[in-house]
Amino acid sequence: MSNSVQLQISQVSSAVGALRAALEAENIDALPEAIANAQQALDKLNTYPGGVEQLRVDMDALVSPEKEAVKEMLEQATVDHHVNGELIRLAAQKNAALQAFIAQQSDSATYSSSGNVPGLGTGTFSKKV
Repeated sequence: MSNSVQLQISQVSSAVGALRAALEAENIDALPEAIANAQQALDKLNTYPGGVEQLRVDMDALVSPEKEAVKEMLEQATVDHHVNGELIRLAAQKNAALQAFIAQQSDSATYSSSGNVPGLGTGTFSKKV
């Protein structure tokens, strides 16, 4: 069982680390595979026989060098997971800012190229009213 614990924790740690690397590099092409691999590794860990409690028991049963290695992998995966969340939030903010910037660059954001105010050509100020 100890080999199973190490293997699953290693898969989760490497998958979450690969997702972090893709996010940090802003490698859009690598993101779908990295997200799928991380989700698959976490799903496999969630189906661990006996659940989380058994996983903890099996981790505690490991001999000292193996137990330390598993704990280090879990700590790194935790850090990577938190960083991934922040990187995703920053990417969403960046995307929103870019969309707002692009919207403000269009002619219709203020006046059209013919000098008309948008929405006034039809004789109504708003279709929502």
